[in-house]
Amino acid sequence: MSMSPEHVTKKRRSSGIAIIGMSWLTMTLGLFFATLAGEFVSTIVAGEWMVHLIQAVVIISIVLPVLLVIRRHFHMKSVLLPLTGKSIIHLLFGALFATSLAFIGLAIASMNNWITITEWHFSAEFLLTVALNSCIAFLYEALPEELSMRGMVYDGLRFRLRLPVFFAYVTQIILFLLVPMSVSLLQELVGMDAGNRITLDYMILLLTYGITLQLLRSLTGSLWASIGFHVAYLEVARFVVMPGDRPALLSYTAQDNGLAEIFILYMMIIFVGGIILAVLNAWRWWRIHKS
Repeated sequence: MSMSPEHVTKKRRSSGIAIIGMSWLTMTLGLFFATLAGEFVSTIVAGEWMVHLIQAVVIISIVLPVLLVIRRHFHMKSVLLPLTGKSIIHLLFGALFATSLAFIGLAIASMNNWITITEWHFSAEFLLTVALNSCIAFLYEALPEELSMRGMVYDGLRFRLRLPVFFAYVTQIILFLLVPMSVSLLQELVGMDAGNRITLDYMILLLTYGITLQLLRSLTGSLWASIGFHVAYLEVARFVVMPGDRPALLSYTAQDNGLAEIFILYMMIIFVGGIILAVLNAWRWWRIHKS
């Protein structure tokens, strides 16, 4: 017995709401339990990298299996797996795009005397540290976030609820912003110190960062591109622009405290990158509709 169009539409919308809600909740709880595990482990383990590794294992052990079950249950098309040659190209493209914007920003900052590069460092220790941190960033930050928010949640909004692209973008970004806010609330409820202070600057950063990542996914049709961009952005921030006590690619002195960092990490990688991706997406949309 065939179902009426109204029943099909109602069932599709119900499945969309379930996909969106469960995917968002999985990401939120996965991140919360990862921070909870990190808080506990930090009291018995001295190494910061070990704490982050355990956090990565916790979140990926929660998020990935649950999202795969959701995907299978609701018969969704694969949004990530398997890793193919084309996927690797997308991954490298995303990473190269973010890295190129960062070094263009670094060159502009240097030419305008905002920074003075005093020394370059390139050693086996540096490469090993970046490789290890990239693996942890991939598991702890990039993979679960991209797969859940810009994968399952967006696809639920766009293809199950069939929202127009603009409204799917806006709704996904709002849900993305609610993740750290909800995690901070849960941390306060169990007596933990909030991992991130929810400030206006932080929310603006997440807002624009999320839009740029979603634009990259829309342009390439691949989450691997946004994952590559995500990991590269984190590594540039941690080992080039704001290394702190970590091994750094270069040493520099800044003329205006904080200006160069904001310019490279925010204006160049996120803002300029977002504009480039928006233009390319608009051009792609125009070509498709013209033909």
